[in-house]
Amino acid sequence: MLRNPVVAVVDAQGTAGHLGPLLRERGYAVLHVREELPGGGDLLADVAAHRPVAVLAGAPGGAGLADLLAEGLGLPGNGTGPIAARAVGPLPGGEVGREETSAGDTFHVNTVSLDGLHHICDVWRAPGPPGADVWDPAGEVELLPRRGAEADRLVSAALAALDALRLRTGPAHSVFRRTPDGPRLLAVRPGIAGRLPLLARQALGAGQLEWTVDAYVGPEWFRMRAGRDYGTDR
Repeated sequence: MLRNPVVAVVDAQGTAGHLGPLLRERGYAVLHVREELPGGGDLLADVAAHRPVAVLAGAPGGAGLADLLAEGLGLPGNGTGPIAARAVGPLPGGEVGREETSAGDTFHVNTVSLDGLHHICDVWRAPGPPGADVWDPAGEVELLPRRGAEADRLVSAALAALDALRLRTGPAHSVFRRTPDGPRLLAVRPGIAGRLPLLARQALGAGQLEWTVDAYVGPEWFRMRAGRDYGTDR
């Protein structure tokens, strides 16, 4: 009896938990990888036994392990070399630190990539300085039009950051702060971006969750549509 192909999702917590139903709708079984096996178990061998066709990060905390497993299984991913840099997002000309979050609106750019082809899922403005969680703004947020001077500048900077960090495959979330000189990059983090993909789904019909599933299990579909402005027909 044929079984459904398996997709391994590392750390499918929070909003990333919505990946499971989307994958099942496509006919895939989901293997939720939570953490390394206790007692020195071989996690790679354990995951390999399920013959996954893809390994992807859910919540951002799973990105490093997802890349490690994907590399070990010969599946698409970002490799393991620059994991430490991706965790904090240092970039040439950019700074990351608490002092950078003291004032000004924040902006959030959510993307999904496949082999270096990047798609802009949504761009948001969060009024006022960020709260305790810069990655998942509390309160009201505003979805910006895809085209316009402000969005274009944010998108250009986000794409440059993805390339600098060699984040070529999967979801990522770039955060900026407004300054007198324009938006300033705070950091980039791979993985599903808090509650914003759910708001994008409500506003646009699809967001980072849906595009992530496309990238991993519908790559031809992704390549055909990547780069289109959000709000248009997928």
